Amino acid sequence: MMALAPSSASAASSAAPTPTGHSVDRSAVPACYVTPKAGVSGVNVRLRTNAGSTRLGIIQPGQRAAASCEATSGSSYTACGGTSSWWIQVQWDGRTGYVAQLCVDWYEA
Repeated sequence: MMALAPSSASAASSAAPTPTGHSVDRSAVPACYVTPKAGVSGVNVRLRTNAGSTRLGIIQPGQRAAASCEATSGSSYTACGGTSSWWIQVQWDGRTGYVAQLCVDWYEA
């Protein structure tokens, strides 16, 4: 398991296999997930990369959500001990949403 951090270059896309005239093995593409950081009582899943956006749900401690392996820049927020504009796209309750990157531990499965 490897923790991730946002970057301007797409680490996930550079790690994807290169087609060689045969079908590409998608199982080699890493799957990522997020879980609330220790001490965080729950993480809001937002419809958009904005703290005022519609809340789709809350990821509770001990739960995890499938996530993009890349961070997305959005509106700035102050939460979980800091200020950032990095968000992570997640799948939650059958919908696509975003969580504040500062509030979650982000892993490559």
